[in-house]
Amino acid sequence: MGKGIFWGQTSSLERLFALTDGVYAIVVTLLILDLKIPEVSEVTNAELMADLIKQIPNFIAYIISFFVIVSFWMRNHWILKPLTKCNETVFWLNLLHLFFLSLIPYTSSLIGHYEQDSFAVVIFSGSLGLSGLSLLLIHHYIASRTGWLGEIPIKAWTAPNWWIDYPAPFIAIGSICLAFINITAALGFWFLTPIWVILLVLFRR
Repeated sequence: MGKGIFWGQTSSLERLFALTDGVYAIVVTLLILDLKIPEVSEVTNAELMADLIKQIPNFIAYIISFFVIVSFWMRNHWILKPLTKCNETVFWLNLLHLFFLSLIPYTSSLIGHYEQDSFAVVIFSGSLGLSGLSLLLIHHYIASRTGWLGEIPIKAWTAPNWWIDYPAPFIAIGSICLAFINITAALGFWFLTPIWVILLVLFRR
């Protein structure tokens, strides 16, 4: 069977979508595993509060990672939804995206264990930024291939504004620079992502 015929099959696209959604679901699930309950069954209110305060960096990393990953999933679905066929390059680009995405639970855990280490923030922001950059590469590759589309998407799909639609790489650069000045500000910089997504939804109806 020729490569062009195989990659044009609907079943191949379904496998791509299934793998992608499966990896996203696993990654989101793994994030919560780094939030630990006290190992001692009986603790006082003061001890419980102290333990929760100690885990604040873990919660911050979880919140940032969760909302950024959800925004990536929405963007990935938006990119691939119009396709009726693709080629092997799309599969490999999507696998590259899933590779960087699957690193996020690990890099998120680094924030909880080394909250005062700027290099941990650099690694964390780098994984998020590369996940967003790989999404941009997927979209850039298929945006001009109108022969693959089952429906004509909106202009934002066929001619996206890379700065607006894919902010993660730029936020990552800003966060990495801030990491050497103020770690709290560097992590807080990532809260621009959900705000960005909400603004896009409101103004692109």
